[in-house]
Amino acid sequence: MSAAPAAEPKFVQASPFGVDLVPGKDYFYCACGLSKNQPFCDGSHKGTGITPIKFKVDEAKKYWLCGCKQTGAAPFCDGTHNKEKGLKKYNEFLLKKNGELQAQLADAAKAKPSRAIVNEFSIVGLSLGVVVGAFIASKYFRN
Repeated sequence: MSAAPAAEPKFVQASPFGVDLVPGKDYFYCACGLSKNQPFCDGSHKGTGITPIKFKVDEAKKYWLCGCKQTGAAPFCDGTHNKEKGLKKYNEFLLKKNGELQAQLADAAKAKPSRAIVNEFSIVGLSLGVVVGAFIASKYFRN
Protein backbone atom coordinates (compact mmCIF):
# COMPACT_ATOMS: atom_id res chain seq x y z
CA MET A 1 0.00 0.00 0.00
CA SER A 2 1.45 3.41 -0.98
CA ALA A 3 1.06 6.66 0.91
CA ALA A 4 -1.33 9.28 -0.39
CA PRO A 5 0.41 11.94 -2.48
CA ALA A 6 1.20 15.21 -0.73
CA ALA A 7 -1.11 18.13 -1.38
CA GLU A 8 0.05 20.87 -3.72
CA PRO A 9 1.37 23.95 -1.87
CA LYS A 10 -0.93 26.97 -1.74
CA PHE A 11 0.23 29.97 -3.76
CA VAL A 12 0.92 32.86 -1.38
CA GLN A 13 2.28 35.75 -3.47
CA ALA A 14 4.00 36.47 -6.79
CA SER A 15 7.19 37.77 -5.24
CA PRO A 16 9.70 36.65 -2.64
CA PHE A 17 9.69 37.61 1.04
CA GLY A 18 12.69 39.77 1.96
CA VAL A 19 13.70 38.80 5.49
CA ASP A 20 16.68 39.63 7.66
CA LEU A 21 18.15 36.40 9.03
CA VAL A 22 20.94 35.72 11.50
CA PRO A 23 23.52 32.93 11.39
CA GLY A 24 23.28 29.86 13.62
CA LYS A 25 19.54 30.03 14.20
CA ASP A 26 17.19 27.27 13.00
CA TYR A 27 14.46 28.58 10.68
CA PHE A 28 11.47 26.64 9.42
CA TYR A 29 10.24 27.75 5.99
CA CYS A 30 6.54 27.21 5.27
CA ALA A 31 6.42 24.89 2.26
CA CYS A 32 2.63 24.35 2.27
CA GLY A 33 1.56 28.00 1.90
CA LEU A 34 -1.00 27.80 4.72
CA SER A 35 0.96 29.53 7.49
CA LYS A 36 -0.36 32.85 8.78
CA ASN A 37 3.28 33.73 9.61
CA GLN A 38 4.70 33.67 6.06
CA PRO A 39 7.33 32.79 5.05
CA PHE A 40 7.81 30.82 8.25
CA CYS A 41 5.93 27.75 9.49
CA ASP A 42 3.20 28.05 12.12
CA GLY A 43 2.13 24.39 12.07
CA SER A 44 -0.76 24.84 9.62
CA HIS A 45 0.68 22.10 7.37
CA LYS A 46 -0.51 19.31 9.67
CA GLY A 47 -2.45 16.74 7.67
CA THR A 48 -1.37 18.07 4.26
CA GLY A 49 1.54 15.72 3.63
CA ILE A 50 3.80 18.77 3.23
CA THR A 51 6.42 19.52 5.84
CA PRO A 52 8.36 22.71 6.59
CA ILE A 53 11.96 23.08 5.45
CA LYS A 54 14.47 23.53 8.27
CA PHE A 55 17.42 25.72 7.33
CA LYS A 56 20.21 27.94 8.68
CA VAL A 57 22.19 30.75 7.10
CA ASP A 58 25.91 31.50 7.35
CA GLU A 59 25.79 35.28 7.46
CA ALA A 60 23.51 38.00 8.79
CA LYS A 61 21.83 39.73 5.85
CA LYS A 62 18.57 40.04 3.96
CA TYR A 63 17.53 36.82 2.23
CA TRP A 64 14.80 36.37 -0.36
CA LEU A 65 12.54 33.44 0.55
CA CYS A 66 10.12 32.03 -2.01
CA GLY A 67 6.59 33.43 -1.89
CA CYS A 68 5.02 31.44 -4.75
CA LYS A 69 5.98 28.05 -3.24
CA GLN A 70 7.15 26.82 -6.66
CA THR A 71 10.92 27.38 -6.34
CA GLY A 72 13.40 24.67 -7.16
CA ALA A 73 15.78 26.05 -4.51
CA ALA A 74 13.55 26.09 -1.41
CA PRO A 75 13.48 27.98 0.80
CA PHE A 76 15.18 30.57 -1.41
CA CYS A 77 13.60 32.31 -4.39
CA ASP A 78 14.92 31.20 -7.77
CA GLY A 79 12.68 33.48 -9.87
CA THR A 80 10.09 30.81 -10.69
CA HIS A 81 7.33 33.37 -9.97
CA ASN A 82 8.44 35.13 -13.19
CA LYS A 83 8.49 31.97 -15.29
CA GLU A 84 5.65 30.00 -16.87
CA LYS A 85 5.13 27.68 -13.89
CA GLY A 86 4.93 30.54 -11.39
CA LEU A 87 2.79 32.73 -13.65
CA LYS A 88 0.34 29.88 -14.14
CA LYS A 89 -0.01 29.48 -10.36
CA TYR A 90 -0.48 33.24 -10.00
CA ASN A 91 -3.24 33.24 -12.63
CA GLU A 92 -4.97 30.33 -10.88
CA PHE A 93 -4.72 32.26 -7.59
CA LEU A 94 -6.25 35.39 -9.15
CA LEU A 95 -9.07 33.42 -10.79
CA LYS A 96 -9.90 31.78 -7.47
CA LYS A 97 -9.92 35.13 -5.64
CA ASN A 98 -12.08 36.63 -8.40
CA GLY A 99 -14.57 33.76 -8.02
CA GLU A 100 -14.67 34.30 -4.25
CA LEU A 101 -15.34 38.02 -4.71
CA GLN A 102 -18.09 37.34 -7.25
CA ALA A 103 -19.73 34.90 -4.83
CA GLN A 104 -19.59 37.50 -2.03
CA LEU A 105 -21.14 40.11 -4.30
CA ALA A 106 -23.89 37.69 -5.36
CA ASP A 107 -24.60 36.87 -1.70
CA ALA A 108 -24.72 40.58 -0.85
CA ALA A 109 -27.09 41.24 -3.75
CA LYS A 110 -29.43 38.50 -2.49
CA ALA A 111 -29.33 39.84 1.05
CA LYS A 112 -29.96 43.50 0.17
CA PRO A 113 -31.73 45.26 -2.65
CA SER A 114 -29.22 46.64 -5.16
CA ARG A 115 -29.99 50.26 -4.21
CA ALA A 116 -28.99 49.48 -0.61
CA ILE A 117 -25.66 48.01 -1.78
CA VAL A 118 -24.93 51.08 -3.93
CA ASN A 119 -25.84 53.38 -1.03
CA GLU A 120 -23.59 51.43 1.33
CA PHE A 121 -20.61 51.60 -1.03
CA SER A 122 -21.30 55.31 -1.66
CA ILE A 123 -21.22 56.06 2.07
CA VAL A 124 -17.97 54.12 2.50
CA GLY A 125 -16.44 55.91 -0.51
CA LEU A 126 -17.60 59.32 0.71
CA SER A 127 -16.24 58.63 4.20
CA LEU A 128 -12.89 57.56 2.77
CA GLY A 129 -12.80 60.69 0.59
CA VAL A 130 -13.42 62.92 3.60
CA VAL A 131 -10.66 61.22 5.62
CA VAL A 132 -8.15 61.42 2.75
CA GLY A 133 -9.09 65.06 2.08
CA ALA A 134 -8.65 65.97 5.74
CA PHE A 135 -5.27 64.24 5.84
CA ILE A 136 -4.05 66.06 2.73
CA ALA A 137 -5.32 69.37 4.04
CA SER A 138 -3.55 68.84 7.36
CA LYS A 139 -0.26 68.14 5.58
CA TYR A 140 -0.29 70.93 3.02
CA PHE A 141 -2.30 73.77 4.54
CA ARG A 142 -0.60 74.16 7.92
CA ASN A 143 0.11 77.65 9.24
